[in-house]
Amino acid sequence: MVDKPNDTCIEAELLVKSFLQETLREIMALFKVECGSLFLFDSKTKELVLESFYNAHQIPVKGIKFQIGEGVTGKVIADKTPVLVKDIDRDIRFHKNGFKHYQTKSFISVPLASPDGVLGVINLADKASGEPFTEQDLDFATSLVQYAGVIAYNICLAEKLKREKEALDKQKSMLEKYASVGKLAAGVVHEINNPLDGIIRFTNMLLNQVDNNSVTREYLLEIKKGLNRIENTTKSLLQFSHQVNQISARVKTYVDVQTCVEDSLSVFAERMRGNVDIITNFSPRKIKMLDIGIAHVFINIIKNALDAMPGGGKLSITSDLKDSYVEVIFKDSGVGIPPEIRTKIFEAFFTTKNADQGTGLGLSICREIINRYEGGIEVESLCGEGSTFRVIIPKKFIEHV
Repeated sequence: MVDKPNDTCIEAELLVKSFLQETLREIMALFKVECGSLFLFDSKTKELVLESFYNAHQIPVKGIKFQIGEGVTGKVIADKTPVLVKDIDRDIRFHKNGFKHYQTKSFISVPLASPDGVLGVINLADKASGEPFTEQDLDFATSLVQYAGVIAYNICLAEKLKREKEALDKQKSMLEKYASVGKLAAGVVHEINNPLDGIIRFTNMLLNQVDNNSVTREYLLEIKKGLNRIENTTKSLLQFSHQVNQISARVKTYVDVQTCVEDSLSVFAERMRGNVDIITNFSPRKIKMLDIGIAHVFINIIKNALDAMPGGGKLSITSDLKDSYVEVIFKDSGVGIPPEIRTKIFEAFFTTKNADQGTGLGLSICREIINRYEGGIEVESLCGEGSTFRVIIPKKFIEHV
């Protein structure tokens, strides 16, 4: 019950612990007993760990643990059977060692379980009257603990359903935003592509008319490179809006990862010159990746890194070919991302920048592109220490690997 590392399980675990502690106190009141304990099962260590101990004499008891089958508590779990001891001195099943905190010789130990499995053990001891527990006491206590196990299970289930509903509501909101982005992207691309085609065509015509070694040709080549980037960006926007032309979708082109990163860096060459140290460590093996918008991802991550280092800094870029995937890591020395917004940075329209500096679409489009690769994009960040973005692409999208 205590080893699942997501927020939903942690919250449910706290609710269940609180409920079971209150249940133990209520059962103690019903039976008028002065001593009771709650052990919870830790599925990682396979131990029963003392969670709560209440007694009228304020005896400090903590840190007790039992393995399955160890002691009365461990045997109760191992056998999945409640135990009634009327007189520990005369009960041949157990030794008295370890029962010094009990004031009487009689106690009850009941396994606590849910439909999901074992939860722990509830122990009752020291009737205020001094009398031993009876078989009727055992039956009643067993019924109460069984109900508690079912309720604990329902608490977990209710918390899970609550979180799932919250996630679905969030996803619905996100899809509505994406739908708006898709419509916007389709319209923007249509308006851009018409003049863009003409500009590229005229640029190619000029290239055919100038001397190969002229400065003009160099400028025209830079213009063409920039136009190609715009063209690739519009293709990414079309992919994001699910309106990619079927003919172009059938034509597979691959881009060299190192070249793609270097071209992406060159977009910001003037901005970085003398201000940002670039450290690259590319895979010794040439990696050619299916081109369905990866350049847009690289450019956007680099831009965000530079925005996070307004006074300059260091940007490290690493590519590596693993057994089943390719990863490209971007690590900057910028201001970092506060924890409260880290989970929101991939949402459409979310931005911390001024209206004239960003639309909040960059990373949401990046994630959509990475989703088309069936890959992942992860971020780690510490305020004041920078951020690391890790792009993961399955090997099936890599050429001849």
